[in-house]
Amino acid sequence: MKNFLLYILIFSATVVNAQFTETLSSDRPGQALSVNTVGKNVFQIQAGIDFFNNNSEFFPNSYFRYGLSEKFELNSGIILSGNKFANDIASFSIGARYNLSEVNSKYASTLQFSHDFGTTIQNSQLTYILGSSLSDKLSYTINLGINFDNDFSFNNGIYVFNLSYVINSKMGVFLEPFGNFLNSFQLNFDSGVYYLLNNNFQIDTLIGYNNSLFVGTGFTWRIPSKKS
Repeated sequence: MKNFLLYILIFSATVVNAQFTETLSSDRPGQALSVNTVGKNVFQIQAGIDFFNNNSEFFPNSYFRYGLSEKFELNSGIILSGNKFANDIASFSIGARYNLSEVNSKYASTLQFSHDFGTTIQNSQLTYILGSSLSDKLSYTINLGINFDNDFSFNNGIYVFNLSYVINSKMGVFLEPFGNFLNSFQLNFDSGVYYLLNNNFQIDTLIGYNNSLFVGTGFTWRIPSKKS
C-alpha cells in the first residue's frame, strides 16, 4: 500500500501544472509541514536542535528536500537523541511531497508521504497540508495526518494548526497547537520567530510545550539550481 501511494504521487507530478516560489519555503520553525514544494532542481537543508527540559535531552535534527519538478519533491529527515548528546537515532525517514494546487489558487494543498525506519516500531505517515492567507500579513497552515504500521493498521491521527504573521519582508512569527486526535486527544503548542537573511537562508528559534517545556533553534538553506 505504501508503494502504491508513492506511485500515485509520482504519476500525478507529471500531469499537473507547475507552481514555484523564488524564495525559500521552510518547514521550520514549528511542527507544521509547509504547503509549498521546493521547486525543480532545488536542494534545501533544514537543520536545528531542540532541548527538552523534562529529561534534559538534546535532539539534533536535519531534513533534506530536493525538487524533481516544480510540484514534486523527495525528502529525508533524521533526528538524533540520547543523554550523551545524540548517541541514538530517534527517527530516520524517507518521503515525498506533491503539490496539488493550481497556479494562483487561493488555497494551496499538498500531500506528504513518509516512512520512518529509525524508530523501534517502523511506521508510515500520510499528511494532507492546506494553506491560505487571511490577509497580506496573516496566514494559516493546517496539517492532518494518519500514522500507521507496516500492516496498514492505524496508530493515531496527527494535527497541526499554524497561524503565522509577517512582521516585514524578512521577519515573521507563528503560534501553533499540535498533537494527536484519534486514539486519544493531545494538545501541545509552540511559538517562535524566523528571520530571512536573504532569499536562500533563514534562521529561527522557538519555544513550546510537549509533555514538558522545550526550546529550539536552527536554520534553512535553500540551494537553487544554476541557471544556464
